[in-house]
Amino acid sequence: MKNKLVFFGDSIIRYKSNSKTYSWADKLIKLINNNPERKFKSITYSYVGLNSRRALELLPKILIKNKNLKYIFIQIGINDSWHFKSLKGLANVNKKSFKSNLEEIYLKCKKYKIKNVIFLTYHRLLKNRVEINGKNLNQNLKSYINIIKKFCKNKDLTCIDIFKKTKNFKSKDICLKLPDGIHLSNKGAEIYSKIIYKDFKKIYVEKV
Repeated sequence: MKNKLVFFGDSIIRYKSNSKTYSWADKLIKLINNNPERKFKSITYSYVGLNSRRALELLPKILIKNKNLKYIFIQIGINDSWHFKSLKGLANVNKKSFKSNLEEIYLKCKKYKIKNVIFLTYHRLLKNRVEINGKNLNQNLKSYINIIKKFCKNKDLTCIDIFKKTKNFKSKDICLKLPDGIHLSNKGAEIYSKIIYKDFKKIYVEKV
């Protein structure tokens, strides 16, 4: 039986635009399965606009469908960090609630006995508008990235810090061109997949 892994999160994982698909998950599984001695079956669940609140609603059904799951990669937070005029300048999901939602997401994974829960952070965005709270997109996103990193550290969970590992890359080399400036370009998906694969090999060896 093949090992099984799931990719779960927002549209940074997989995004379709003008009939083209940009997916670090698709590229990653090709790298992983390039090893004839180690084959994985993977399923991607990515949703445009997904935040941690909605993720909590969707996750149980996903876990029920995927029993005996060995690995789950979770990328969540970018949509939580948006600040809207309609919310009177508040975040889509405030930091306290986001932290609590991460805890609930982890507990649900633990309930279904997933052996390896892996969280990811994000890249620096090319689109960097100033939001209603007076901070730009990257500043607001960085606050949520810090919450993810601290949460994983406290829980002794694997966190693949994309923000740190892409510090030497320019946003224009990672993101789709403006006016998008947020989702991954094909090159960005390649960069993501290689970074994650390098860390995954260590996780696989240590925790298999």
